[in-house]
Amino acid sequence: MESETDDVVIIGGGPAGLSAALVLGRARRRVVVVDAGAPRNAPAAHMQGFLSRDGMPPADLLRAARAEVRRYGVELVEDRVVDAAAGFALRLAGGRMLEARHVLLATGAADVLPDVPGARERWGRDLLHCPYWHGWELRDQPLCVLATGPGSVEHAHLIRQWTDDVILFTDTHAITDRERAALDARGIAVVDGRVERLVVSDDRLRAL
Repeated sequence: MESETDDVVIIGGGPAGLSAALVLGRARRRVVVVDAGAPRNAPAAHMQGFLSRDGMPPADLLRAARAEVRRYGVELVEDRVVDAAAGFALRLAGGRMLEARHVLLATGAADVLPDVPGARERWGRDLLHCPYWHGWELRDQPLCVLATGPGSVEHAHLIRQWTDDVILFTDTHAITDRERAALDARGIAVVDGRVERLVVSDDRLRAL
């Protein structure tokens, strides 16, 4: 059992959590960052749109950020918080207990992948989630949008900014006649029906 009470325990050691740790560490707060070491963008080979770090592998950013926060006495713990009691008594999966005056949640977003065989294996490689991250590298190439909900039609219109060859696969999400007409007006093709699987050869996604 830890005898000292930390000023802040930050749960999540991605860019957001480490940014907070940097500011708090410089403010001479006693800070602990707890992170399980499974970042959302782990499958991605590079990150884009981050000023001064455009194209850097995400793991390199985290490595540099951890080194920076350690300079200010921030403690980094590779573990998961599994329970919390009143007064911010936190129990970690490894058995350690932490007590904190404040807790900052920086666990980020979680990606819910489509229920299509092969999706998880291609995630972050050629099955992608963010056109602002990957769009420039894929500009002017054939791209498709796999519909997963009401925002998928708008996403197809967004993708049209990077290429004029876009197909929307409706999969489980039916679209309206009005949406279909708007897609047609922009030259976005629509393929109806369930997507059975991703077709991969030579370690590249070739078709749906």
